[in-house]
Amino acid sequence: MSSSWSDLAVQAVGALTGTIAGGAITVLVARWQTAKAIVAQTDLASAQQAADARLARVEREHERSSEAARQLLERLADLHAWLPSLPDVAAEPPRLSATARDSCRTAMESLRRGMHTELFGIGQGEARDRCRALVKLTYDAGWRQEGQDHPTRVVRDIRNCLRYVQFSLEAVIDGRPLPSHAEPPVLERDTPEMWLPPEIPGHWGDPADLS
Repeated sequence: MSSSWSDLAVQAVGALTGTIAGGAITVLVARWQTAKAIVAQTDLASAQQAADARLARVEREHERSSEAARQLLERLADLHAWLPSLPDVAAEPPRLSATARDSCRTAMESLRRGMHTELFGIGQGEARDRCRALVKLTYDAGWRQEGQDHPTRVVRDIRNCLRYVQFSLEAVIDGRPLPSHAEPPVLERDTPEMWLPPEIPGHWGDPADLS
């Protein structure tokens, strides 16, 4: 009888020990799973915060670039308006109009100031380089007198290059890819054909743009 009670007690203790051990393991597993879930949620939140920060930075950079491009477009507007009047078609041989040249000089001074202010607000280096190339081209024609054997073609070269830069700045504002790269025209060349970029936007259909 005593042996039976002893066996029963041992079995009871074993069962109780197993229950306690099993419960402890269950608690440990639950805690591990909870800790793992917390870590995963923390990592996800950190990743989301980092993504939000990157997006905000990109939006700020685009906003800054867009505003700078708009201001440069405003500076280019006067130069674009006066360039067609540069050749004095009434003169024989044709020469540059003094009045138009003075107006272009004023517009170029404004654009040159933009090279020291708004230009640095544009994030795309290629867009900045195109603006600088236009300024150099215009000064080469106006002050170094390059291409004077073909004054009408030089004006058309510069105007088409200006339109190409305008199109590039519009792409910056819209967040579109820049038009294909094109080397600026060489003013000192024998051919009378005007320079055109390899990619001509559809809204250049106005004959005045390609005149």
